[in-house]
Amino acid sequence: MGSATVMEESRSCSTCSSGGQMEFNGEVCLLFPGGLESLNKPVVWAFPKVVVCLDCGSAQFAVSGAELKLIQEAA
Repeated sequence: MGSATVMEESRSCSTCSSGGQMEFNGEVCLLFPGGLESLNKPVVWAFPKVVVCLDCGSAQFAVSGAELKLIQEAA
């Protein structure tokens, strides 16, 4: 299975302010919105670190340079 890391308590959840967060390796497929019109746009795969709050379930990640460039070009 994947690996997970407990985050430092100094970093709190931006949704509920809890200190109980965990970092996971992620695999995300980003699809453009827009119904049939978006079918000609590329699917963008990203493999970010995902921080999940263990109290409220909120999750955050950042899209890296190469993937971000693909999104910007297709937008």
